[in-house]
Amino acid sequence: MVMMTRASIWYGVGFCLLILIVAIIVAPRISSKASVETNPAPIHVRWLLSHQPVDLFARATQVFAEELKKGSNGQMILEVVTPDSIGYKKGDVPNAEIFKQLDSGDVQIASAYTVALGRQDPEMWSLTLPYLFKSYDSMMPVLDGTVGRRILDSYSAASTAHALAFTMSGGYRIIATRNTSIANLGDMKGLRIATSGGPVAEATLKAMGAIPVALDLENGSQMLDTQSIDGVETTYSRLAEVLGSQTEYTKHINETNHSMFLTAILASDTFYDSLSPQNRKVLESAALAAAQVERQDSIVLSKQVKSRLEARGSVVTTLSSQAQDAFKAAAQSVYAQVSPLIGVDIVKSVVDSQK
Repeated sequence: MVMMTRASIWYGVGFCLLILIVAIIVAPRISSKASVETNPAPIHVRWLLSHQPVDLFARATQVFAEELKKGSNGQMILEVVTPDSIGYKKGDVPNAEIFKQLDSGDVQIASAYTVALGRQDPEMWSLTLPYLFKSYDSMMPVLDGTVGRRILDSYSAASTAHALAFTMSGGYRIIATRNTSIANLGDMKGLRIATSGGPVAEATLKAMGAIPVALDLENGSQMLDTQSIDGVETTYSRLAEVLGSQTEYTKHINETNHSMFLTAILASDTFYDSLSPQNRKVLESAALAAAQVERQDSIVLSKQVKSRLEARGSVVTTLSSQAQDAFKAAAQSVYAQVSPLIGVDIVKSVVDSQK
């Protein structure tokens, strides 16, 4: 009976030792696994600010970073990449290079011109139709609403990138000229106006009586031939970057405000698809928040540039209500001309959004 009791005791001790050994071996593994699950690897989101002026995005990048961090519990980390850091010390990063950077995974998101994006999906051009938006206030709900979302989704389906949100980086287009102020429609007749191109921009300038000259204004490095170019289609916020040292094109600033210059934030499909559903929502929400801030700052910058130009002696001409009506009437032919290319339905949708 005593031996049975001792055997039982030793058996119990042995069993306890076995449990202790198993605990020592297995517990760290469980703890390590739990640590990995509660502290997932960081996701670095490199944003290529591909166009000038880069400083315009200062506040937007802060908002983007904060929203990513908050929404992902610190997992998603924003990093900013500038044109200068990838070898483009002057001007903007060409559209082909933007997609090279996205497709290679060197960057995960990038900003791009809607004019260039329209070559992949013409619906992007619908927002550049002449005299479409009555004001900035009337434009914002369109960009962030059903129509804007449709255009972004359409582009995402047609491209290797996912369109997240519309930025502005410019706003209303104006015409900067060397020798002529434009106060009425007749003043446009025969003027050779440099433009970044696209069927809508070229058709608009022709409808207003000008001769469009499509140039690679996106990279900001091409000098304008003063013997053959009378003016350039641009925006206040981009005026200095586009023209550089060619101050002869800042003598006359003409506020035709004939169309809108917009940009968009894109994410590579590879990166977007790699995210969890939750982190995709975080990325989209952060992009929208940053885009809304960037648009506000674009409007402020345009006013600041206008004031600086006037202080330096630039003659700023604002169209009278009668002249503006004449410009609008002349440009209406553009809608019928480009609708088959862009899509009759989307053109109707963006027009109806302003009624």
